[in-house]
Amino acid sequence: MDWIEKIDNSELQYLAPSLFVFSDDIETAASLLYREGMASPLASSEDRAKAIERIKNELESRPPKKYWEAVKNEVRILICTDDQKYLKLREQLTLESEKGTKSIVAILSAFIGSVLGVEATLLTGFCAVSLYAISKVGKEAYCAT
Repeated sequence: MDWIEKIDNSELQYLAPSLFVFSDDIETAASLLYREGMASPLASSEDRAKAIERIKNELESRPPKKYWEAVKNEVRILICTDDQKYLKLREQLTLESEKGTKSIVAILSAFIGSVLGVEATLLTGFCAVSLYAISKVGKEAYCAT
């Protein structure tokens, strides 16, 4: 899987900014992307009630945690198995990897989105976090966990 070696972690951090802060804790980084997760830290000069309302609205705008769990599962199947449902995706990722990390994440998000029946943009951050984990620890270690 040569395309994994072409992933640029700094680009993944821009696709999932929580990775800037939690680069060594993937689950915490992902928790800033789903509804049931941690609220993003906010500095605010507005009154407490408005700040709390803004935080609640931000959390509600996120996808449910089930999508994070589903993306992790699908990425594990893609990376750690030879499952035929991902044969064409593997080929496409290899061909498109020359275009860079953003292309890899977009293709992966679109494919997994079609499997889950949701828009790719909903999964972009989750896919970036998953790929970041793989690139940090390596494919073998990732598949062993």
